[in-house]
Amino acid sequence: MHLNKRSLEYFPIQLFAVVMGLSGLTIVFAKAYHLIHMPYWIYATLLLIDTVLFLAIFILYTIKWLLYPQAVQKEFIHPIKSSFVATISISFLLVSIAYYDFAPTISVLFWYIGTPLQLAFTIMIMKYWIRNEFKIVHSNPAWFIPIVGNVLVPIIGVETVPIWVSVFFFALGVFFWLVLFTIMMYRIVFHQPLAKKLLPTLFILIAPPAVGFISYFRISEGSIDSISLFLYFIALFTLFLLLFMVRIFDSKEFFISWWAYTFPLAAITIATLLIQMTFHTLLTYWGSIFLIILTSAVIGFVLFRTIQECRAEKICIEEVE
Repeated sequence: MHLNKRSLEYFPIQLFAVVMGLSGLTIVFAKAYHLIHMPYWIYATLLLIDTVLFLAIFILYTIKWLLYPQAVQKEFIHPIKSSFVATISISFLLVSIAYYDFAPTISVLFWYIGTPLQLAFTIMIMKYWIRNEFKIVHSNPAWFIPIVGNVLVPIIGVETVPIWVSVFFFALGVFFWLVLFTIMMYRIVFHQPLAKKLLPTLFILIAPPAVGFISYFRISEGSIDSISLFLYFIALFTLFLLLFMVRIFDSKEFFISWWAYTFPLAAITIATLLIQMTFHTLLTYWGSIFLIILTSAVIGFVLFRTIQECRAEKICIEEVE
């Protein structure tokens, strides 16, 4: 795809979701290498691809910010796209987690960049929600994105800073997940269905409890108790529900929102691998294998379709609202 100034103006912030999905898959295979003896080269290869794509997307978006600050500002105050601002900080945090086994120093560096950014974006976005008037159609599961980012912080944070910092971010994320979940269920049940291009964001409902489980697992030093199982089973039930509703996601038209399928699937896969590490049952083992295959297939297909759209020059174009 040829990027000129005009097309770069429309470089979508949602593309950071590509980094989220690939980072999630990289972490899946890092855990799978340790827990169920998956080949190490898969993790190493994915880490390289993830790093290259993260740097490419981050650099391109930075250039967009320098050349077209008005376009970036427009995304930051958009009722839907504003939630994707936090994908920038989340990308730093996920790359940090992905690097933890391979290069802890790089991991901590990314964490120290991503964590203050995450707090700043959370405050900025919540301030925007409070100070502006929204219509119910503006609310969608993408609103969970800035909240989920806070729950990611403890995964590396427990190794780098005092425990109260991790508990602060965990509490912030879990509390506002419950608040937003109530709002989102009201919107989904009592108002018009989500727009076709936003339907994939329903998978984001899996992410807060799945990441919450992983985060709590780290804070509690690997213990599995009623709180962690509560979070895991909510995520697992949400996955089952969405798989039973799979026909509503049947769309031949590609949207960048397809990347909403990816990170939540990776999160529930990582959570299941941690369950397998604790219980060592056939059910958790084969459940882990199934989810690894499902997540890999979905991310591979979405990445393939994204490359197709890039080659057809259909990504960096002005969107029709």
